[in-house]
Order: sequence, then C-alpha cells, then structure tokens
Amino acid sequence: MADEVTSRGKNYSIIAVLGMFSFLTALSGSSTNLAIPKIAIDMDISSSMATWIVQIGLITTAILLVMFGHMGDILSKNVVFLAGGIGFLVGSAITGFAPNYAIILFGRVIQAIGSAMIMANSMGIVTQYFPDKRRAEALAVISMFISVGSISGPGIGGLIISASSWRWIYWINIPLGLIILWLGFKFLPVPKESWARVREVMRGANWTGQNLFTIGIIIFFLSGTFFQSGRSKFLIGLAFLIVGGLISLGAFFQD
Repeated sequence: MADEVTSRGKNYSIIAVLGMFSFLTALSGSSTNLAIPKIAIDMDISSSMATWIVQIGLITTAILLVMFGHMGDILSKNVVFLAGGIGFLVGSAITGFAPNYAIILFGRVIQAIGSAMIMANSMGIVTQYFPDKRRAEALAVISMFISVGSISGPGIGGLIISASSWRWIYWINIPLGLIILWLGFKFLPVPKESWARVREVMRGANWTGQNLFTIGIIIFFLSGTFFQSGRSKFLIGLAFLIVGGLISLGAFFQD
C-alpha cells in the first residue's frame, strides 16, 4: 500500500511537470500574438514583419516535432523533454532581452525548438509511467493544461503587457521554468547517454525526409504571404499552398 501511494504521488508530480511546461509553452505562444503591436512599435518594424515573430515559431515547431519525437523514442523521452525545457527558457531569455528584431526572431526559433522537444515527448512520457487504466485521464490532464495555457494568453498576457513591458511575457517564463525544471530533474530519471550514442542516432536519422518536410512546410507557410497581397498574387499563393502541402506529405513516404 505504501509503495502504491508513493508511486501515485510520483505520477502526480510527473503530471505537474509535464502539464506546467505544456502550460508555459501554450501561454507564451498565445501571449506573443497580443504583444505583436507593442513589439512592432518598440522595434520600429512593420506589422507584416512583426507577424513573423509568431510565424517563425509555428514553422520551427511544426518542422521539428516528428524529429524530436523520434529522438525521444531512440534516446530517452525524459532527456529530450528536459533538454527542451532548457531550450525554451534560453529562448525566452534571448527574446526578452533582445535589442533588435533579428535577435527576437533568433530567440523565438530557440524557444520554438524547446517547445517542439517538450510537445513531442510529453504525451510519450505519460505512456511510460501511467498504467492503461489511468493513461487516458493523464493524457486528458496534459491536454487541459495546453488548452488553459492557450486561452489564458489574452488574460495573463494582456495583464502583463498592460502593466509593464511586452518583454515580461518572456521573462516570466524564466523563474517559473527553473522551478519546473528542478522538479523535472527530480522526478524524471535521466539516463547517461554517451555523446557517441547521440552522434549515432543523428547519423541514422532520415535527414532526406526531414529536409523535404522542412522545405514543404516553409513553402506552405509562405503561401499566406501571397494571399495577403490580394488577388494579383492569388494564383502564386495557391501554387505555394499546393506544392508545399504535397512536399510535406511526400516526406512521410520517403524512407
């Protein structure tokens, strides 16, 4: 009975770690949408340039989700997840302290890489630690954290932006994330993978498929730029949409 209680307590702690990091990544994404006008004014950039602060994060996450999920399966889901947490915090710090537009984009890419590592492995970690009869409930809790984080952006993000600088929507991730990371390293065992093993996994990855998927996603996203330009570039946008979609789908059939 004592072992069962201890195991259940550990599982609740794991859910808290997974859920809170999922909450932070979702909150940061939805808050960034609100911060775009403020960032555009602060950095003296056009609204179309400012939208890339959001889009570059979406593109990066979409491109890397499958790859990081594969890495988690081969190496360790815990390792990739916790590394993603570190990357997310580093990206948040870079974005928050960014002196110009280019550094903001760079920080958002790093943040999105971390988010992709978290998102790709959080559900898999649940399957490792929760038995079948409780797995669906645990997965639902993680999904709830993501949903709450997304819908909290207008409230929490709006409060932060109204009360202070837009930079605080990124700075706030740092102390909260450090606490979650500490809990993560405490409750998620981290196997000691040698760098030789990491290099072996990277060499064995399907880079052709990954590169095709990357190209396809970028082309797919660029279609929106042409659609926003009006009817004169509608056909170009449609071509980008179709070609990008086909290349992205084709990447999954590439061995």
